[in-house]
Amino acid sequence: MVWHDPHRARTEADGWDRLGKRGAWAVTRGIVPVAAMFTCVALMMLSALGADTWGAVRGPLETTGTVFFILMLVCWVVIASTAVFNRPRFLIPPYLRDRRRL
Repeated sequence: MVWHDPHRARTEADGWDRLGKRGAWAVTRGIVPVAAMFTCVALMMLSALGADTWGAVRGPLETTGTVFFILMLVCWVVIASTAVFNRPRFLIPPYLRDRRRL
């Protein structure tokens, strides 16, 4: 919803108010990698739970959890890049691409 609606972006930025005004807009501008990061965390936790529950598939699920952990770290780097350098532009909502840095 943030991708298409500038008014929704303002609401989203207000929801991250603990980060301060600049931090909230940085997270809102990088909403795509933020969503990907939360998805990776959820899938990582599900694979860890599955590895503990089903011993027969423990190895593949632990490998899957490791892959999602690495993807989560990549998402952190992309969030930082989006916040500081306003890059990569294709991951930033079109109406926020002209907004400079923090």
